[in-house]
Amino acid sequence: MHGNGSSTNKFGPWESKAPQHKMHLCYSKQKNTSLRYIAEDNPKTGTGIRRYWLMTIEALYKTMKENMKQKRQNCFYELMPSSRCTHSDVDACKTMLKHFGTRAYLDIEFKEPCDWKEYELSAMEPEDVGEKISSMFHKFLCKKFECECELLVTKSHRENKKSWHVVAKIMKGGIEHLFADSLAVLTVINEWFESDNLHLFKYVESGKEKNAIDQSVYFTHKLFRIYGNQKYSLNSGPLLWDFYFPKSSKKKPPFEDLLVLQSYQGRMKFQTLSSESCLVKKRKNTSTKGTGKKRIKMYTHTHLALEQFFFGLPIWKNIKEELSKKIDEIDFDYLQFKNIHTVYIPLRSKRCPFNNGSNGGYHSSNHSYLYIFLNTGRCFWFCQDEDCKGKKRSVDFSLTLQMQMRAIYQRKKKINIYI
Repeated sequence: MHGNGSSTNKFGPWESKAPQHKMHLCYSKQKNTSLRYIAEDNPKTGTGIRRYWLMTIEALYKTMKENMKQKRQNCFYELMPSSRCTHSDVDACKTMLKHFGTRAYLDIEFKEPCDWKEYELSAMEPEDVGEKISSMFHKFLCKKFECECELLVTKSHRENKKSWHVVAKIMKGGIEHLFADSLAVLTVINEWFESDNLHLFKYVESGKEKNAIDQSVYFTHKLFRIYGNQKYSLNSGPLLWDFYFPKSSKKKPPFEDLLVLQSYQGRMKFQTLSSESCLVKKRKNTSTKGTGKKRIKMYTHTHLALEQFFFGLPIWKNIKEELSKKIDEIDFDYLQFKNIHTVYIPLRSKRCPFNNGSNGGYHSSNHSYLYIFLNTGRCFWFCQDEDCKGKKRSVDFSLTLQMQMRAIYQRKKKINIYI
């Protein structure tokens, strides 16, 4: 088994600072081309903290079986290598993509009861929605690629929620064809959304319009849950085999056949180009052109003591200098002091920290901001775009500066503030 729980093991798991970076770096050092990126929501610690591994299919399957014997949850995901890798060691993904291609896939989910916008869906049995979407996807793929296509459908329903995962096996001339990466699949999904009646699957939840077809699972380094695995701490149960589409009398496929990432051995690659962006979403026009107003107003400090505290710290200048070197678009005139140890800085740049924007990694409007936590010496870069919420990118300070920041908040530690 690759990975034995030791943080020093060359195959993982990594769950400390920048675990994905460590995984990429370690992959580049290996000669084993059958290794894959694997993410795990870790039930061992009881915290659900995500950790990362390098694993072969055999090692993953063996680990899952051992976990079952020990009555531990299996919460593993495929982590997709990307042609537009956002990590420092981009050669890791480039190398992996020479050996692995990606099957087209779907993630379908909605809560039940569901507030569908179309009567046709409201009148349909919830269990039939997954099959209807599968049939439309199958028809589109067969027509576009002039191929024979078989969909492998798994399900993970739980109370008040329906969920399916669909993986497409596309054959041309008796040979399976794969896509270059998940962003190439996104190109196909974009075309499907433009050509088919997929607004049928729109619904409203908590005042927001959503689609039963999850459009966020194709972006850079996205995760896709593995057959037999469940979401940590949720009463969803593991992904179970549901059906083939078109229906057949064959038994469920073997474990490896239900994975999205597949080896090129005995297979060929579609020449579909990788998408540079996420799916285009309709947004209200928030332009202020011609109004004479700025989108971000300079912050008026209501707590003069906070301003004097931060400006009086000798290391405040060092903090600004380090951040300015890492993020060109930062403007400290717009920062906000939230409390005695937290600083918020909205960025005027349209750049997305995860390169998910529709214009070469940039969003169409400003959705990016920083949070500095002086008591921990950490800084995180967030994005308010719908597809980026819930994620953060670490912006690291030098170790010396980190220790100086933390020392300010230690008891019995004398500090000088110059006002």
